Amino acid sequence: MTEELPPPGAVAAYPEPDAATVRELLLDWCGAEPEDADAAVAGLAALDAASRELADRLYQSIAADMGGRKWLPWPTVTEPHSLLGLFPLLAAVPDMLAYHRERGVDEDLSRRVLADLGEKLRFNRRLYGKAGLDVANWFTGHVRGSLYQLGRLQFCVEGPDPKPFVGMHIRGEGGPLTLDAVRDSVEWALEFFPAVFPERYGGPEDMAFVCESWLLDPQLRDWLPEHSNIPGFGALFDLEGPGDAAGARNSVWRFVFSRTEDTPAETLPQENTLQRSVLAGIKADVQWRNRFGRLDLARLGL
Repeated sequence: MTEELPPPGAVAAYPEPDAATVRELLLDWCGAEPEDADAAVAGLAALDAASRELADRLYQSIAADMGGRKWLPWPTVTEPHSLLGLFPLLAAVPDMLAYHRERGVDEDLSRRVLADLGEKLRFNRRLYGKAGLDVANWFTGHVRGSLYQLGRLQFCVEGPDPKPFVGMHIRGEGGPLTLDAVRDSVEWALEFFPAVFPERYGGPEDMAFVCESWLLDPQLRDWLPEHSNIPGFGALFDLEGPGDAAGARNSVWRFVFSRTEDTPAETLPQENTLQRSVLAGIKADVQWRNRFGRLDLARLGL
């Protein structure tokens, strides 16, 4: 997969961030914790020549596809430089801000989308006990101007042109997933995307929303309490296909328990209602599934 990246310097000079820039972006724009900013500064200084060349090529892939759809298929880099993917992302922040300005996107929304980066750094520390960014490629959607945080939900330009669908994504630190919050986010997206991408969406009637997540698994209705917001969210979608049980294990272990999927079920935490409910299903041999669905706007009253 590395061979699919542009060669060094093919698109634009790689503006490798220095230590001060890394710290400023992480603390002031991404809302990262000081310990993650410290780790990033130390990680930047530790990069060898081969790692810097890879960071250059990763940046080139962003610069070559500003305004592209979805995220890029970067190779996963975890060792020995667990933060390698962070540096080309930070280098691309000025490109993202310029793209946002050209499209009329407020700086407040630029900051909101970058806050996801600080969240994932915190999450990686919980997951692995050290600094890292194991899903660095996810943020190529953010810095290329295809993904935005609009209220509770994130929305990403996905699917084929000329009228790509809009993918819906749920940040872990976004707050309660109430129907009112979902409705407000979708209403915002119906206005935002035709205004920012008029060449792709002539108006709300051109937009279709999709989501793929373990949160859409209808089996959750049998295990979660009635007051849970999750079944109500899942009920907003028309599901397609049988779903993916193998991928759901990784998602459930990761997002429900903040554990890697090789963690034995008997050692998973039971600190809240969601964890206890999902674990009860696991012990009953329920095969949780990632499900793909299309949002029915009428169920939101839109």
